[in-house]
Amino acid sequence: MNDNDDGKKSQIKMETPFYCRTMQADMSVRRCLDLFVEANAFGFKDSACFKCIEGQKIRQLLAHD
Repeated sequence: MNDNDDGKKSQIKMETPFYCRTMQADMSVRRCLDLFVEANAFGFKDSACFKCIEGQKIRQLLAHD
């Protein structure tokens, strides 16, 4: 999820692990996305995953790949 030396964003893979500060746990990008989609689909607008800024950044990176 970091910039490379040439300034381009590195590709993000679904199984890339990261530490989620919101959930205070290690998880994969896939799990983060699944939790957001579940919260969105079932209308859990107060869910921590729905409001997560870190997850939003991950979704934006995926959208640009």
